[in-house]
Amino acid sequence: MTGYAVHLVTLIGIYALMGVGYQLVFGHLGALNLAQGALVGVGAYATALLAPTLGLFAMPLAVVITGLLALLAAWPTLRLQSHYFALATLALAALINLAAVNIESVTGGANGLVGFGARLPHGVWLMALVWLCLIAAVVVQSWLFAGRLGDAARLLREAPLAAATLGIDGARWRLIAFAAGGALAGGAGASMAALNGVVSPEATGFAVMVACLMLVVLGGSRHPLGAVLGAALTVCLPELLRGFHAAWLLLYAVATLLVVLFAPEGLAGLFSPRRAPMASPEIPKRLPPAVGAETLALQCVRKRFGGVDAVSDVSLSLKRGEIVGLIGPNGSGKTTLLNLISGLERADSGAIRLDAEAIERWPTHRIARLGVGRTFQSRTQSVPLARVLAERPAFLLLDEPAAGLGERERQELERLLHRLRDAGRGVLIVDHDIELMSRVCDRLICLDRGVVVAEGAPAEVRANADVRASFLGVAA
Repeated sequence: MTGYAVHLVTLIGIYALMGVGYQLVFGHLGALNLAQGALVGVGAYATALLAPTLGLFAMPLAVVITGLLALLAAWPTLRLQSHYFALATLALAALINLAAVNIESVTGGANGLVGFGARLPHGVWLMALVWLCLIAAVVVQSWLFAGRLGDAARLLREAPLAAATLGIDGARWRLIAFAAGGALAGGAGASMAALNGVVSPEATGFAVMVACLMLVVLGGSRHPLGAVLGAALTVCLPELLRGFHAAWLLLYAVATLLVVLFAPEGLAGLFSPRRAPMASPEIPKRLPPAVGAETLALQCVRKRFGGVDAVSDVSLSLKRGEIVGLIGPNGSGKTTLLNLISGLERADSGAIRLDAEAIERWPTHRIARLGVGRTFQSRTQSVPLARVLAERPAFLLLDEPAAGLGERERQELERLLHRLRDAGRGVLIVDHDIELMSRVCDRLICLDRGVVVAEGAPAEVRANADVRASFLGVAA
């Protein structure tokens, strides 16, 4: 290989290493991180500063430093959602760039740092080091996300609330992914410093971030080889089109647009078999007996949204082996109450307890791990219910499980609810099918405008004048 070819292949490996790290957060978890390019610059500067003293060992130390910086930055930002997270990471990238420009005593300011690479690997040795690290990163990522971990990541990406109610700690996942992705970015930056022999504030600029985002989108955001193919395209295509002079950028844009239009899953998706859909869990024929807490209790729970009391001083209890139904007109606070119990909403006052354990301030995933499962309104309840049952919760919160079901499916649901009670599980169910609720529930609780207006046996509650007026639509 000529020196130019070695340089080009090394550059592809560096970009791919940066892209593999970006796949962890952007691809697998669906979070738009705009600081990955700046973290590459952190790795480059760390290498340039440490190389005169430590030589080759400056590169792995730069990886550690960048990973730790990403970990510290991720701690406050990962609790943000959607575009707020993207803006926070963009602010982080801007701060890193400002530091590179203005802390001249350390970074050299606009002139950057030079003359540090004498003890760093060069040529074929650097190329071999970069590609060995890249191969290891691709193999590890492929192995990690091939099985149940990949299914959990997909659920966290596509249905984060459902993932939380299954005990998946999304914040912890994103924290680990951000730190690991930052470490890989640091490795790419360290290699970039060794390749170029100079580090300037451009290494932390937004152009690096754009290149990172482009190569992951073009190659494939979740395919193990997506970052490699995307890096090859990002590095080689401009080189091939430079003969077109000023028009090369337009041709590059057209080629990129063609990839996006005809390969929406990236280039890697064209050369690999389509991944089988996540296997749908089935409700087991035999339900194992429930274990854990014996009682779920609410005491004077209150929740306001603006000036509206969604839930006002609600108290109720649910024991294992009991089915309690929540009824009431739309907007009466039934789903809000389920959200408060499962941790998706925080109660303004009152207590929620599993036996003697107060859980009203606990995050959703921790409540789920303690034995409280939750389903959401859906056209079909079999798959989400089976997924929740796989975690063996002691208590189930079912939100309109009969919605959209035919008569035969309702009968199957009724039999399942009886099986859940026989297996010692406590069920709190919200539904508008008053006949189904009367047949399966031991008690009914009627809410109206966030207030309990009736509680007792189904026949007793249905005969209540307030219930007949507010929920059943019958004049008092």
